[in-house]
Amino acid sequence: MSGTREAAIRRSPFHASRVSLICAAGTALLGALVLGVGWACNVSAVRSMVPGTIAMNAGTALMFLLCGAGLMLVQGAGRGRSIGWLCAAACLAIALAFLSEYLIGRKLGIDELLFRDSAGRAAHIAYPGRPAPASLICFALIGVALLTLHTRWRIEAVTVPVLGVGLMCLFGYAYAIPAFYGPAAASKMALNTGVGFLLLATGVLLAAPHGRSRRILGARNPGTVMARRLLPLAVFVPLMLGWLRLLGQEDGIFGLRVGTWLLTMTTITCLVAVILWSASSLGATDAQRRHLETELKRIAGEDELTALPNRRGVEERLRREIALAARHHNRGALLMIDLDRFKAINDKHGHAAGDELLRAVSAALKGRLRDTDALGRLGGDEFVAYLPHTDASAARAVAEHLLGVVRDASTALGHGMHTTASVGIAFDSTSSLEPEAMLNAADAAMYAAKRAGGNRVSAAKPLTTLTKRRAQARAPDGAPLATA
Repeated sequence: MSGTREAAIRRSPFHASRVSLICAAGTALLGALVLGVGWACNVSAVRSMVPGTIAMNAGTALMFLLCGAGLMLVQGAGRGRSIGWLCAAACLAIALAFLSEYLIGRKLGIDELLFRDSAGRAAHIAYPGRPAPASLICFALIGVALLTLHTRWRIEAVTVPVLGVGLMCLFGYAYAIPAFYGPAAASKMALNTGVGFLLLATGVLLAAPHGRSRRILGARNPGTVMARRLLPLAVFVPLMLGWLRLLGQEDGIFGLRVGTWLLTMTTITCLVAVILWSASSLGATDAQRRHLETELKRIAGEDELTALPNRRGVEERLRREIALAARHHNRGALLMIDLDRFKAINDKHGHAAGDELLRAVSAALKGRLRDTDALGRLGGDEFVAYLPHTDASAARAVAEHLLGVVRDASTALGHGMHTTASVGIAFDSTSSLEPEAMLNAADAAMYAAKRAGGNRVSAAKPLTTLTKRRAQARAPDGAPLATA
């Protein structure tokens, strides 16, 4: 189950542009419904989301329609983007025109240009049909953000206040705090206006191609994915619980103490559930990470063709075996095994046949060596085997036996695949040599066997720490440390 959860996290990236388009479409639809149905068809229920609350006026609905359409179009290219900029510019111009009325204290004849606000006149509102100043400032900020969307300027600082105004309006209506959505009747913001600003600000924040919000929220690491899932809960769950507590207390369902107890227990339950879910998700992610690290380490040290350790894996195993031999003062031998005439077989029968021969030889070698022996493939047709707790005579006996193993394994594949091997032996008599020294010595001995005609074993001179240092002092860079 944990693997399935982690796989789902990795397969479900956050599509910021898609969410932005959804928010833009929702904002445009909200404006079109209020303008076309609420005002044109005089349906009051559409103008105000909740009966008896402030209604969205026609100017606000028009600017929502322009901003929503502009947000959708500016994310495109060509003529569509130009039309989106025109919509944003029109919204900005309308907002500035309304604001200028507040600043100069004179009417410009635009308050009821689209529809007559009969309800506002009946309520003796000072400026019927005119949007609230806070709404106009938000529309001006959104217009500026849309016009600078594809520039190098960051837009988060412009739209964050709009997001805050929308949240304050939502909290004000939920908790019946009129000051949160307007200090006076003429400047109060409708509930659907607050919702529209939340959608619009979110859409603009996620629309910036290289914006910080899009970059952070679009990350696919488990921590960011979890934050995207928990943030909505952190906002809406406390809001809903507080609203239910106030509603229950005002309706006489329970008193102050019981309401506080219910709120506290519900909050504790929600937090415990979220913490347990987060711990489970992080545990699954960490387990998957450890599994991937182990798999990567295995792949980095394993030969893909033969499933034997590759050069890196062989050197790591050699270091461990040599360190263990030095601790217990044991001797060990290194065998370098190279197939004879392998290139001719490859050229004649193809690489697929060569790969089959390498797999057959590796399986045969592995089957004849001890479990404590370390077998690996250095590359091409070269194999290496480290034999711990093995003296010089035993190492030669094992090498002679492996010559027959290679010959039999290749013969079993067919007459054209028959080959032999050349084996070089490096013997560590002091248990203090480095893997590079033994590999160089065994490699030199193997080439001596190959120059002698192949299908034979050649042993390097016994290596000690002293002879190794002398050889390093004499030999130029890249020369073998010992000869057969």
